[in-house]
Amino acid sequence: MNTVHLVKLSVGTESIEDLELWHKTKRAQGPDGLPRHITRMWPKREAEVLNGGSIYWVIKGLIQCRQTILRLDEVTGSDGIRRCAIVLDPTLV
Repeated sequence: MNTVHLVKLSVGTESIEDLELWHKTKRAQGPDGLPRHITRMWPKREAEVLNGGSIYWVIKGLIQCRQTILRLDEVTGSDGIRRCAIVLDPTLV
């Protein structure tokens, strides 16, 4: 099976250190304390994303770091809309 990686814009982040600080906030963490990125769309190639995939973070127009994707959790916002929480390894590479 192939591995699929995701490329995401880290909006409002000026540096890798900013992203690291954001991931340490309670708002960016799930109930287990792991950082997560919540998105509206569920990855269509879920099995391949979970086969060792990573998020490659674009900061200031350049891919500057990545994080391994651990799992995908379904979350429902206060608006009742189903979303995908991409649960990440806390280590930025």
